[in-house]
Amino acid sequence: MFRLFFTFVLPLIAPTGLYLAWNWIQLRRIASGKRAEPTPTFAEMPWLVLAGAGVSMLVVTLLAFAVMGGGAEPGSTYVPPHMENGKLVPAETR
Repeated sequence: MFRLFFTFVLPLIAPTGLYLAWNWIQLRRIASGKRAEPTPTFAEMPWLVLAGAGVSMLVVTLLAFAVMGGGAEPGSTYVPPHMENGKLVPAETR
């Protein structure tokens, strides 16, 4: 579940979340008088750019998992964790 979230969901929503946080901070600055020009409204946000940034992050994440993922060699056999002489032997591939 966590791997699914960090692999697919987070890279897609991170750019929009960061932009919304930045926009909220800017609105607070306008309300306090520290900033003069208004920020874009929800309808004026650059949704295409945010979606493109999310898809780009997703592609980079998937490529990183593919390149650095490790994994077993083709044709290897998975041996699950088991007990040998009263000690737990971790899982391995042979």
